[in-house]
Amino acid sequence: MTARKRAGARTRETTPGRARETPASRPRQSAAPRLLILSLALALALRAAASLLPFPGVWGLDTLRVWPRWQAIAIVLVGAAGFVPSIARGLERAMEALGSLGGRASYALDGVLGVCVGLALYNLRDPVQWVGDLTTRNAQLTLGAPIAKVFPQAAPLDRWVNIVIPRHIMGPGLDGSAALYLVGAIVGGLFTIVALSYLRAIGGTRATMVASAALVLGGGYMLHFAGYDKFGPLLVGIALAAYGAVRLAREGRDAWALGTGIVVCLLSHRSGFLLVPAAAWALAQALRRAPDRRARIEVMAAAAAIVVAAGFMLPKALHLLETIDRKQNLEGPPTAGGAFLVRIIAAAATRSVDALNLLFLLVPLWPAGVAAAWLGRRAGAAGVQSQDAAARFSLVPVALLAVAPQAALLLVARGAQGASRDWDMHVGAELVVALATAAGLLAIWRRVGASGSLAPVVTTALASAVALWGTQMSERLQLARIQQQLSDRGAWTDGAWARAHDFLGVRALQQQRAEEAIRELEAAAEVAPNPRFFFQIGIAQRMLMRFDEARASFEKAHRLDPKLADAWVGFALLAFDARDWRKVEACAESALVYAPHRKDAKEIRDKARLAREAGP
Repeated sequence: MTARKRAGARTRETTPGRARETPASRPRQSAAPRLLILSLALALALRAAASLLPFPGVWGLDTLRVWPRWQAIAIVLVGAAGFVPSIARGLERAMEALGSLGGRASYALDGVLGVCVGLALYNLRDPVQWVGDLTTRNAQLTLGAPIAKVFPQAAPLDRWVNIVIPRHIMGPGLDGSAALYLVGAIVGGLFTIVALSYLRAIGGTRATMVASAALVLGGGYMLHFAGYDKFGPLLVGIALAAYGAVRLAREGRDAWALGTGIVVCLLSHRSGFLLVPAAAWALAQALRRAPDRRARIEVMAAAAAIVVAAGFMLPKALHLLETIDRKQNLEGPPTAGGAFLVRIIAAAATRSVDALNLLFLLVPLWPAGVAAAWLGRRAGAAGVQSQDAAARFSLVPVALLAVAPQAALLLVARGAQGASRDWDMHVGAELVVALATAAGLLAIWRRVGASGSLAPVVTTALASAVALWGTQMSERLQLARIQQQLSDRGAWTDGAWARAHDFLGVRALQQQRAEEAIRELEAAAEVAPNPRFFFQIGIAQRMLMRFDEARASFEKAHRLDPKLADAWVGFALLAFDARDWRKVEACAESALVYAPHRKDAKEIRDKARLAREAGP
């Protein structure tokens, strides 16, 4: 050993503070507040109790009730694993390592995750298609009727993305349902990329980025990208607007993202107007604190684009509010009997229960967002310095202006098919809550600490997502869940009850289960004597070769609505069975008078003509 090396060795031995750093001596992350961990445990405990015990009216929480008991317990244990300290430490180390990849190549990683999510959405098929108007949208792709006539409430971007594009890409190897899955998968992948960009902009790094991504991408609103996508463009617009608002608050840049996001929301659905106040506040603050002239021009251009889009869509939005929304979506369940005040309280209680169920169904970890908001308020009052102090303006007013109208929408709007089936109409509101929850958690993790809460966020979100996706992908589980919900008759209005049994009856009819179809359709007709129900009952009776009963059902449908084409199609089918070709043609022509685009009437008319020309 040379003299220089010996001297260096003596220096290392004698110099204090130069000992080699060991894993035990590295600084550990501060522990998360106990209230935050308790809120996560509460969310999981409520879901476990609702799934394993027979509590009524908790359809937003009992997502595992129809599962085999051992599978339900296993999923609950997966969610609870994150609360075990030894498991949590290992998970958080793995999350830290995974999140570090995004620090080196965030755009590439987000793109890869977006592609992976898109591929998953395309392959996670829904065999029942119970939610919203998915069945009608599938039928619309092959129907020749004008889109505006079948879906007068659909916004321009919704029609273009979810009807026009699928129609154009349909082909021999891609039917209407597969085309919708492809479009939904692409939009879902794009949403994933934008949502991850928002989380990075709001402060997600390394392990906290992984946890917040699990929270946002584990929401129930992701289900509707799989083959439905009615509100897909709206969700992309919300995420893009949120990203733009954060960038404006932090850097004074990217006003285009906020403006483009709000324009997309307005062109996608009328509920996009609820985000305009928050966007206006953010743009006003950004204009006041713009770093330079270019930034001010970008802000004014974004504001102008929003004004133009709002002016274009406002007349239609007001028309739909006065017609469809007031008649279908703003009517609560009937509360008969009692004084006026009692009826008001009962209606408010029903709406509040529905809103809570929707929150737990679509944003399973929303209680953690409430805890984060409370902790943030206490930290601010205690003078704890926030890392956001250098921001150009606070995002708290923006978040309040975004969340408050969405909370009001949850309480006021109620789908005509029932809240448990029409949950899709609230995915925009729930996404706003999810993004605000993620922002609140990230702020608390930076200001106070995150250790001990990151793993529970991931495992609880994973358990909730497995319950939702597993039920949607399984025909047996989904049908069992539908029957479980229908067992509570008091939770359904007459109209929603009739629509539910109509759906089940038509599905049984399509699967050649005529007796089951008759039972379901008669249950629908009992509370809502719709002529279409009697036409479908007649079709099922014809399948069973009960021709006299079928004729009576068609005649009842005709009496209820003489201008309904269904009854004439039914008469044509009976005439076809009797080989009375002239009568078939006459009845089919009568049907086409009232429904010129009806393909089944055209087909049976053409068959009758060919048979008559061929002779006996």
